[in-house]
Amino acid sequence: MNRNRWLLLLAPVLAACETTRTVPHDPVEMVDYAAIGEAPFWMVAIGDDAIVLTLGQDPQAGSADLLTHHFPRTLPRTVDGVRRWESGEGTQVISVEARPGLCEGSGGRRYEDRVTVRLSGRELVGCGGRLVADERE
Repeated sequence: MNRNRWLLLLAPVLAACETTRTVPHDPVEMVDYAAIGEAPFWMVAIGDDAIVLTLGQDPQAGSADLLTHHFPRTLPRTVDGVRRWESGEGTQVISVEARPGLCEGSGGRRYEDRVTVRLSGRELVGCGGRLVADERE
């Protein structure tokens, strides 16, 4: 058999060996600020064009799907060292407040800010900003 026939016979085998690449969750481009919380799980990403809040599953609803809210990007206001982003209108308004101060997240991770997210009367508390220390190492 010539070389080309071998390649034709091996092509399906080689294609089956190809690994599937997993794309990381990337809600915004050029992340300017990010925060995360637990119980319930949530994360917020503030990029150059959007504020995206992702909420974990609601055990009472019985759904495993993540719920994502998109808002237009706004610039933060800073008062007494506290940065605050607000966006939305009507009943869908989000505010993200980042207060300087060490915040310990799950697994021993420590972040530079304590973060409160408010969305339509709901309040979520967590950590954000730069990762200061990771006790897992």
